[in-house]
Amino acid sequence: MKTIVIGLNWLGDIIMSTPAIVAAAETSEIHVVTRPHLSDVYKLLPGNITVHPIATNAAFHEVIRALKPLRRLGADQAIALPDSWRAAALAKACGTGKSIGFANQLRSLLLKQAIAKPVDFKLMHESDLHFMLIKKAGLASKKPALPIYRPDSQMRRDVFEKFGLNENENYMVIAPGAAFGSAKRWPPEKFAELVRLISDYYQMPIVLTAGSSETDLTRYIRDEARGRLIDTAGQTSITELACLLSQATALIANDSGTMHLGALCGTPTVVPVGPTDMMRTGPLNTRFASVSTDICPQAPCRQRVCPRQDQICMQNISALAIFVELQELLETDHD
Repeated sequence: MKTIVIGLNWLGDIIMSTPAIVAAAETSEIHVVTRPHLSDVYKLLPGNITVHPIATNAAFHEVIRALKPLRRLGADQAIALPDSWRAAALAKACGTGKSIGFANQLRSLLLKQAIAKPVDFKLMHESDLHFMLIKKAGLASKKPALPIYRPDSQMRRDVFEKFGLNENENYMVIAPGAAFGSAKRWPPEKFAELVRLISDYYQMPIVLTAGSSETDLTRYIRDEARGRLIDTAGQTSITELACLLSQATALIANDSGTMHLGALCGTPTVVPVGPTDMMRTGPLNTRFASVSTDICPQAPCRQRVCPRQDQICMQNISALAIFVELQELLETDHD
């Protein structure tokens, strides 16, 4: 059986869909349509998965033209993971015998099998909703655990050499960015304070990472903190970042794609949480801790920008609180 999957559009969302895709790949030849800059995520996964990098946010006629090779696959079905009307239209355009997705936004007009979301879907984790579609497609009956990515020895050597790390030394990763919006970002001055605490106590290198548009955040931390800091902001591919995370002692990150990538790498992770509903979009990581406060009556607002303009939910999380949670998480790992 061949199945085309219209993939999700954010790094974290893709990783939350990973259990569903890996389960489907056990019984079907999977062809994933994804935006080019995200294609490497799927290469970190096990199973029979072929990636088709297509700019799905381009002009619609251009996307339809790019889908022509997939029509020649003779796939049995197409599954639209995103909730958008466009994703449903792309699933239909793949020319399969069956197209499947959730029935919001009048998508039942496009999909052969439009599935109603459960009444309590807002209480469900996103990974369970993704798996529901895979199950309805008849590809799996039980959602597996998130697979753990491990780079090969050559990849480790290349990445460590690129950033001046010794393969045998311990280090932590700090990720102060969040592409979704500023509301999710813990203040950089608090990250700098945390880095000072970690450097003084653990005496190990700290790798700073962020997207190419967020290099000002890591630069600020580098200037304000102390210790051996390795700034990789804007310099890593998804695969290289995954390699660094897979070997890290711990990750401290905002709710972000990096947080979810840390889960895929099995990295012990601590996250300051403000506007996020972690019940729905938390990382699929058994070695995970979050720190939050109940000071804001609007939390979790799930907004890109703080509606109060004061970001009180994040401002009231102290560096010491994150540091204590980090210590507890690492001590538990060693018990």
